[in-house]
Amino acid sequence: MKYLFACDLDNTLIHSYKRRTADDICIEHYNGKEQSFISSQAVELLKLIVKELLFIPITTRSIEQYNRIKWLEGTKPNFAVASNGANLICDDTVDENWQQNNHKHIQPYEDELKQKQDTLLKYFSICRIVDGSFLFLKCDDEINVEECACDLKTKTNLIVQHFGQKIYLFPPKLNKGEALKMLIQKFSPQQVFCAGDSTIDLTMLNLADVAYVPIDLCEALLHKHYVIFDSAEYILNDILAKLSVK
Repeated sequence: MKYLFACDLDNTLIHSYKRRTADDICIEHYNGKEQSFISSQAVELLKLIVKELLFIPITTRSIEQYNRIKWLEGTKPNFAVASNGANLICDDTVDENWQQNNHKHIQPYEDELKQKQDTLLKYFSICRIVDGSFLFLKCDDEINVEECACDLKTKTNLIVQHFGQKIYLFPPKLNKGEALKMLIQKFSPQQVFCAGDSTIDLTMLNLADVAYVPIDLCEALLHKHYVIFDSAEYILNDILAKLSVK
């Protein structure tokens, strides 16, 4: 396809039960409870998107977390990038070539990831290495996440990023931008649309021909080719509108 739509998932295309509205559809369960939702309008728009563009989610979710998503008929992407770029899922199968290519960027930091996990395990409610690729920390409410992340940056060669009550420690070349570069090389699209809601998405958004960002992220972009969004429906509608005039 001529167009690629690389999209973050959580809080961009889908959302948690905390933001659920009456017409939302549950697409993920966790421990028997409804976990993630998508609006019914976004579902109908996504069906059109899938027909017109190569739609590829790029997410920090683990492979297991991504596979919990039950895409509705006509919306399931053929490809998805999980683990912040470490893994490509193609028709429910992990692409071994992609995985091996990324492992050479992760391998030099495996010892440090394990060392940091051992050191930090007692300080965080969740402290785990995700898919052998990066370290994920979940902070208790009383922890000042920004101060904690700043302190960690002075003590590691890993890239430290935080969002909400979560902190991530990534090998330097494990990011969504590097994943997008690999997708562009693989599929050679003429135009790339990207959507994301956090600083973790910036490396991807900075490569987009058109980037969809929340208002508080636009100043961090390295280009001015962006559209401010406040809902998944807005993103999908705007992409379809742009395609209709080509």
